[in-house]
Amino acid sequence: MKKRLLALAVILGLLLSLSLASCARTVYIELPFEPADLDAVEMFRFQNLAEAEKKVITDPADVKDLCDLLESISLKDKKTEPVAGGSVTSFRFHCADGTTYEVIYSAIAVKSGRIKITGWETDYFTSADLGACWNNYDYPVTDAAESELPALY
Repeated sequence: MKKRLLALAVILGLLLSLSLASCARTVYIELPFEPADLDAVEMFRFQNLAEAEKKVITDPADVKDLCDLLESISLKDKKTEPVAGGSVTSFRFHCADGTTYEVIYSAIAVKSGRIKITGWETDYFTSADLGACWNNYDYPVTDAAESELPALY
């Protein structure tokens, strides 16, 4: 009897482990274009909508670097609490065929946040600090009107 109970406990433990592991599966961004297909990338940053800033990345090497960065970060379907006053860094990709694609990163803590992507029903958690990449690209910073900000916010 004790052996059966022990075996049952082990099996239940394994099933619980598998179900928890599948809940937090890791996914990656697969951009639906090649960096060479882009005319430019608009990068926005704000905590307060009225103080939003924008950079326009045009150098093909920088565009490729940004695409590679986004495709390399791991995402998890993990519940987190929204943070009031958190910073947002977003990217609007302008394809040569006239289509646009958006990736929006909302910080929830130091070096972690949530990502929302055009065409994805779920937003995902990442421990990557996408807000820090604002400083990686040396382009003029301009004020961004609220109407310019990402539609997925």
